[in-house]
Amino acid sequence: MQGELPYTSSIKDMPFMFSEMRRTAKLLCEGKTGEDIVQLSMEKNIYQLNREKRRRDVPLRMVKRLETIHKPLVEIIANGRDYDAKLVAFLALMKADRLLFEFMYEVYADKFRSGHNEIAEKDFLEFIERKAQNSDVVAKWTPNNLVRVRNTYKNILCEAGLAKRAGDLLLIQKPIIDPQVRKLLGTENLAYTKAMLLEV
Repeated sequence: MQGELPYTSSIKDMPFMFSEMRRTAKLLCEGKTGEDIVQLSMEKNIYQLNREKRRRDVPLRMVKRLETIHKPLVEIIANGRDYDAKLVAFLALMKADRLLFEFMYEVYADKFRSGHNEIAEKDFLEFIERKAQNSDVVAKWTPNNLVRVRNTYKNILCEAGLAKRAGDLLLIQKPIIDPQVRKLLGTENLAYTKAMLLEV
């Protein structure tokens, strides 16, 4: 459950990375294990990464994200339409990152529920301030770290098709998901799904 995950700002170094997640999903669907994928990355540089540490860390993180969802959803990321695959990939990212999920639930979906379709800089700052009051981990983050996390969130939301930029504002875009994909999301993902799909 999300409450058990620690807060982390590592998303700024490992953002959405849809193409890497799709490649990893395809390999998992072919029967490769996480260890196999790390080995392929280290030996054949399948993600086209310059640094050796990154060649190890990227597949580990992609596998970790994909392990949060069940096989039919991994198959959608691997072989589904880009739009559906990106939504499922975003779901996996939310399930692996507690702060992102809480942002989606407490800011993104809450704004929509209250009849607003814009997320401003102050919304993010207020959200982080609330988290810092309740978490020593978040309270210790530097201003530069917070700027990078905020910018990463903006980029991820836009890449996933959940928002559009309008200057400093983000405009919320209600996703339209394929009914079959929606059904596959199941009840175990309900809190995440409701936040992402703006099901109020």
